[in-house]
Amino acid sequence: MLKSIAQKYHVPARTGRAFEAVKGDLIRITDLEGAQPVDFWAFARDGGLEFLSPEHTKPSIEKLFPRVGDAAYTNRRRAIVTVVEDNSPGQHDMEYAACDPARYRDLGVTGYHASCHENLHAALAKHGIEIPFTPQPWNLFTNFFINPDGTFTIKSPETKAGDNIVLRAEMDALVVVSACPQDQNLTCGGHPTDIQVEVGR
Repeated sequence: MLKSIAQKYHVPARTGRAFEAVKGDLIRITDLEGAQPVDFWAFARDGGLEFLSPEHTKPSIEKLFPRVGDAAYTNRRRAIVTVVEDNSPGQHDMEYAACDPARYRDLGVTGYHASCHENLHAALAKHGIEIPFTPQPWNLFTNFFINPDGTFTIKSPETKAGDNIVLRAEMDALVVVSACPQDQNLTCGGHPTDIQVEVGR
């Protein structure tokens, strides 16, 4: 339970935000209007390029994504955040890459379109960080359904207004969130909206 809030951020649809979290902080991420996915990244602050890694998390917990009581792990196999509450339908994909300009071109978009890829790098740049690649995000509130035959179906998220997840930072971290701009399919239910982040104890 998040009892005291030290930081609060309103993240408009299609944009991203970076913020600091220290070990023990609780991070509550809220879908304000419903059906809005959040691309989530976390980078260790104790030196080196260490970040939340879905491909390392899944074998560590032997699940497709963490649930309450499970941690997400880094590329060095250390816990970086743990799920302490999940007040949502529990759809938190760890299979899909962040949307990027190439993805939108593939979907027929011409001209500029906001993307989680660009939101990540813009947010990191504000903290003086530049990396040559885009780590796979943890796609909170994202309903990418895995069918029995191994195919995917992109479905609208089932979150309602006010649904949220609470994570505990297991190390000092720079966290980046993106209110996903995907409007070319049902990833965001067809209409990207705002999210809210609160950090405290």
